[in-house]
Amino acid sequence: MCSCIESANVTEALVAEGNDPSGRQPKRRRLVLLLCLGVVPLSLTGGGVYAVQHFGMWPFGQGKPTAQATRPAFVDLPEMALTLPNGGQPRQMRIKLSLELAAGRPETPPSELLTPKVYDALLTYFRTLRDGEIQGSLALDRMRGDLYRRLNLVLGPGVLRDVLITSLVVA
Repeated sequence: MCSCIESANVTEALVAEGNDPSGRQPKRRRLVLLLCLGVVPLSLTGGGVYAVQHFGMWPFGQGKPTAQATRPAFVDLPEMALTLPNGGQPRQMRIKLSLELAAGRPETPPSELLTPKVYDALLTYFRTLRDGEIQGSLALDRMRGDLYRRLNLVLGPGVLRDVLITSLVVA
């Protein structure tokens, strides 16, 4: 009976010193180990990333954001009425377009967008449309894409953001 009490006292003394005979680490030691191996390196890494990004030495965080993001500008083109070739039976089309200019670009005056060169590009495209190209569910998307490509060539890269078809009547 005495030996059981003595072995219990020895076990308590070993646990108090940090040497657990069962092989388990005490909670305090696990907590310190977790802090040293996990939390501290992660916080140092996060702080380092913030410092590098904040001082502009990292290629992913170049500079500070602008004061206020500028809104895109819209320019409405006058309505165009034209005759489409339709294999002997001509059809009439009325279309109204709106051009969305890219944000952050110096103001492009509307007179530059309404030049005869722009109208020539639009008329050339519309006169080559066939009847089947303006029918169907994807017709407007194809037309907008073609108009965007043509106007981007005429106006130059970076000026135009999108072409919007605001009105279309084919009779």
